[in-house]
Amino acid sequence: MQAIEFNSQLEHGQIAVPKSLHLAEGQPVRVLILLDETVQAKCSDKKNVWERTAGAWQGEPLVREPQGKYEQRLELE
Repeated sequence: MQAIEFNSQLEHGQIAVPKSLHLAEGQPVRVLILLDETVQAKCSDKKNVWERTAGAWQGEPLVREPQGKYEQRLELE
């Protein structure tokens, strides 16, 4: 097995493989994804989506409309 290393970024769920590798179309490959620890450390300092958006609604108060009656199901025997 031959190991080839290159840097890439995930875009739209895909990782671009450089054409300079000259891989044959349909050639089987084994893929190992290693996350860049230096970038990951910077991202961990940021708040997650729930912390950033909690209490952010600024429109009129939310109202839950009546849900109607519960459906009546048959009893199990």
